Amino acid sequence: MTLIKKHRVRTKTSLTDTLPEMLVSALANHEDFVVTCETDPETKKKSLYVMTGNLITPEILALIRQQIEHKKEEGSTIITRDWK
Repeated sequence: MTLIKKHRVRTKTSLTDTLPEMLVSALANHEDFVVTCETDPETKKKSLYVMTGNLITPEILALIRQQIEHKKEEGSTIITRDWK
């Protein structure tokens, strides 16, 4: 059997359209939704990363929460809600 590779035609959609769709999909699939940005130290170019999937283990979550707690004075925040 020959595998046929399908290429999806990508249309340029705005970030404000894409993010809500990705968030709704991640929540519906009980997946993690992570948004972070990075600045290249050499070029100063900023990149935004939006990731979904089973990404965060309980150990990683504990480390992130500790990091946020240590950086609250610098403006770091976390919001926690019960999920039903």
